[in-house]
Amino acid sequence: MGVKMGEPYFRVQHLLKRKGVVVCSGNLVAYKEISDKVMQALSICANTMEIYSIDEAFLNFPEKAVRNPAEYAAKIRRYIDRIIGIPISIGVAPTKTLAKLAASRAKKSESGVFEITEQNRSGILLGTPVEDIWGIGYKASGKLKRYAVITAADFVRKDPVWIKKYLTIRGVMTQYELNGQPCIPLVTERAAPKSIQVSRTWGSVLESEEDVNCAIIDNVVKAGRLLRKDRLSAGAMTVYLRYGYRHNGECGYFTEDTYFNNPIMSDIELIQAAKSLLRKIYRPGYRYTQGGVILCKFSDSNYRQRELFDEAIFDRRLKYESLARCVDEINEHFGERVIYPSVLAVKNKKWRPQRKFLTTEKWDNLKVG
Repeated sequence: MGVKMGEPYFRVQHLLKRKGVVVCSGNLVAYKEISDKVMQALSICANTMEIYSIDEAFLNFPEKAVRNPAEYAAKIRRYIDRIIGIPISIGVAPTKTLAKLAASRAKKSESGVFEITEQNRSGILLGTPVEDIWGIGYKASGKLKRYAVITAADFVRKDPVWIKKYLTIRGVMTQYELNGQPCIPLVTERAAPKSIQVSRTWGSVLESEEDVNCAIIDNVVKAGRLLRKDRLSAGAMTVYLRYGYRHNGECGYFTEDTYFNNPIMSDIELIQAAKSLLRKIYRPGYRYTQGGVILCKFSDSNYRQRELFDEAIFDRRLKYESLARCVDEINEHFGERVIYPSVLAVKNKKWRPQRKFLTTEKWDNLKVG
């Protein structure tokens, strides 16, 4: 119907209503819960596994044990459907790049499984636009098309030296992968992030300093939880506010950052720092529509450089950090918001997304057998 991915709802709501489209608000908590169950089930079906995103994973089948990969993939699909009730599609191929192409075809197949073999690989590459190759971005595909590289088949025929010149060694690895030669290994351990950003367009326009303060603190709490999950401390923080909306041209940002002499990771210290930055950037009279916090300059929270005369500060910081970890454990066990800062205990959380079309279906009955 011409609705683009990421299109704001208000722009297409009349079209959706006229066409009878069912609209559902995002429910990230439910999505994460379902994803965890699917990934847990998939992990027992392979000897190694890479969780690539919330809805995608790479599995390395045990070569000697799996004589017919496509048949084995079909069994996995039936298994996931039986114990969780979620339909999945599986692409089977000798490399990750080819597996991505196979997965896109599997989504459109009746069986939900598609295998790329040596026999059908050439035909598939011939029918694959270069922009659909995993790892070839919008700019790279535009550059390739200027040199008459239109399909994946054109790409694999190019001289690797030429590919390296225009797309670096990563492009050469992609070319090898399309030729069936594995170059990109499975990443079984998630790399530590370079930065953590938590931001959201708010459900209502915020004008008062109190509402903006609460909204930013809500983001800080989420960022702190992610920080501690990776056992990191932050050496710098940025807080920003956006006023107005992009679509009407009345949009601008206020931003401020700070660096910490000693990296921090507790909610108490993170909130104090965010409130200090907010006092510098908040200006009355503006209609704020979005805000966020960015943490960076990370270091391992298990190791830190102490100063000579900071005994009292260091002891207090250890107490704050122990408290933060304890809160994380309780919330992990009993629910995301069993314990939270009292400043967020307000009835009308104007900053929360409206989610007017949130589905109410429960997923408690889903379990991995």
